[in-house]
Amino acid sequence: MSGFFETGRLRIRFTSLLAAALAILIVDPLFADSGLSTSRGGATLGGRGMYFRAKDADTGTWSGGAQLRFHLSRVLGLEGSIDYRQSRFAGTMVDVYPVQASILVYLLPDLPLTPYLLGGGGWYYTQLRGHDAQHRFGPHAGAGLELFLNNHWSIDGSYRYVWLSDIHSQNSSHPLGTNLRDSGHMVTAALNWRF
Repeated sequence: MSGFFETGRLRIRFTSLLAAALAILIVDPLFADSGLSTSRGGATLGGRGMYFRAKDADTGTWSGGAQLRFHLSRVLGLEGSIDYRQSRFAGTMVDVYPVQASILVYLLPDLPLTPYLLGGGGWYYTQLRGHDAQHRFGPHAGAGLELFLNNHWSIDGSYRYVWLSDIHSQNSSHPLGTNLRDSGHMVTAALNWRF
């Protein structure tokens, strides 16, 4: 039954993102000085939704975050992002704040809809409920697709695999502690504004 609700939430989030993109396409011409454009200069700031599924987690989780992208050229970009996620590992709640830095390489830079490759690293502040915080570092790699709606707005979606060291949990049922595998799959969807 929980799988049904997760699928329903995914559809609602996707529908909301699609509705926001359509609203921008309809409303933005009233304020913009030009139509669709492949302009890549400057920086973009965006809010994003994030889904993460760790290897040992009971389920995947949805959460939110933000990203800042610097478009160095039509082909190359840099992204900094911060998110929040909460996972449950066999009853243990874990709060994680991923701060990531990524290099983006746009494969078809002259088109409004362009795929890109990404790679980078991140710092993960991790708090197990009732335990000391852990600081972990890990690389990530993946790909995405960005649609430049006009000179001011874009939407993007990305997939990345994140390699992380295990979370060490000490509890009374395991006196020596257990290691929870937190590497996993991360999917994001964002709405960006260029300034």
